[in-house]
Amino acid sequence: MTNTTAAHPDVSVLVPTYNVERYVAQCLDSLCAQTLENIEIICINDGATDGSAAILHDYANRDARIVVIDKENSGYGASLNRGMECARGAYLAIAEPDDFAERSMYATLYDFAQRYDCDVVKSNFYEYAEGRNRKNRNLQGYPMKTPFDPADQPRIICTIPSIWTGLYRTDMLKREGISFRETPGAAFQDTSFVLKTWFVAKRCVLVRKPLLHYRMDNPSSSVKTSDRIFVVCDELAESERFLRERPDRCEKFISWFHVDKWGKYRWNYERIDASCHEEFAERMRSEYACAFESGELVQSYFADGDWRAVTQLLDEGAASFAAHHLETF
Repeated sequence: MTNTTAAHPDVSVLVPTYNVERYVAQCLDSLCAQTLENIEIICINDGATDGSAAILHDYANRDARIVVIDKENSGYGASLNRGMECARGAYLAIAEPDDFAERSMYATLYDFAQRYDCDVVKSNFYEYAEGRNRKNRNLQGYPMKTPFDPADQPRIICTIPSIWTGLYRTDMLKREGISFRETPGAAFQDTSFVLKTWFVAKRCVLVRKPLLHYRMDNPSSSVKTSDRIFVVCDELAESERFLRERPDRCEKFISWFHVDKWGKYRWNYERIDASCHEEFAERMRSEYACAFESGELVQSYFADGDWRAVTQLLDEGAASFAAHHLETF
């Protein structure tokens, strides 16, 4: 493939890359084979120490649509921000280098984006492990193939972030100042990005068909790490700050934001070391006490077990809560 990218690509695909030599060729093969040809593929080499960089440059030599940015290691968020600075496409997409896309993925998403003048288009995805796919119906229960304002479906912010299944209007991201937090490593940096896009997007379309293969068997994936226990808190604090600066949107989303935050805190609680549980529980207690006092918690929005856990934390305190909820709640 030697296509030359047009001056104004339809889609800019960012590929943040660090030590994934085992998988990145499969990812790039799937991008180069897209039926939507007017794309640019911006690969950001985040100071990889394995053979990833050589693979990126080899593909760039064979396909003029691929651009490689080499930089010192500074983390996932910083890499994506570098890519966003260079992106020329009408829409932005993000491809994890250990995942791979269906050939029709970006053509399908872009078709809906154009047809309905969308700010965001997202699809379902496959969970891929050991050569097998399992459909993840992340978007089940929401309107499909028809435009809607997320503020009219605010529970959608509680879906899996799946940043890599979407197209995001580049002008919207620039206008709203949406970028990635540049924290070290690769953990949770997609959280505030995805929430912010839901908060401000006015026209979205969802696609039922899974279009992305999300790899579940990469042992070095960031979801396998358990350090930096408060990173998720910082991401959500940034998301909340952004939302509260937009009062009309905040009114629609804030109660569901607390539901989504609880789910993310519960997941983080399970992955950190038990020695950190009380400290993390105290952070949760403080934040949910404020939300309760402000009247922003809506019991009916929470699953029964989650609401019981919230009230137990508020009533018992962090030490007692952590003692009784050693691994999960």
